Amino acid sequence: MRRGARAAMTALVFLCAVSLAGCSGGEDKPVVPADSTAASSAPANVKIPGDPEAGKKIYVRHCHYCHGTEGRGDGPVSIGISPHPADFTTDTKRMAKTDQELFKSITEGIRRDIGGEAMFMPSWRLILTEQERWDALAYVRLLEKRGKEKNAAARRR
Repeated sequence: MRRGARAAMTALVFLCAVSLAGCSGGEDKPVVPADSTAASSAPANVKIPGDPEAGKKIYVRHCHYCHGTEGRGDGPVSIGISPHPADFTTDTKRMAKTDQELFKSITEGIRRDIGGEAMFMPSWRLILTEQERWDALAYVRLLEKRGKEKNAAARRR
């Protein structure tokens, strides 16, 4: 595929993902700015102040399009995203980050140029409340745990 066509396809897939996330239904929520002091003042070993059950609803509404239903980076639009979205079950380097570091990534988003290509995750600060972002992170950590257990069981077979 030509470079220009590939870039256009990637942009189209990303716009579809963002559109799907915005059109996920449910009630309209007011835009609530993040309390930036909450994430930075907590020690790294404090339990995540999020609820994984509430986080699952948020994840299904917004995150699974890229990260997949099990957090393996294989969501329906991930094929058009390069590099692929994070796999919470096998990306040990990324998942070794503290909860505060991951919360910051969720809040601010991620943008990096890698080998001439951009990797992008949108900022969720204006879309999700601070509590919803903590809830989503709690669910991501649960997916990480479940995925690692599933991977270990598969290796034992």
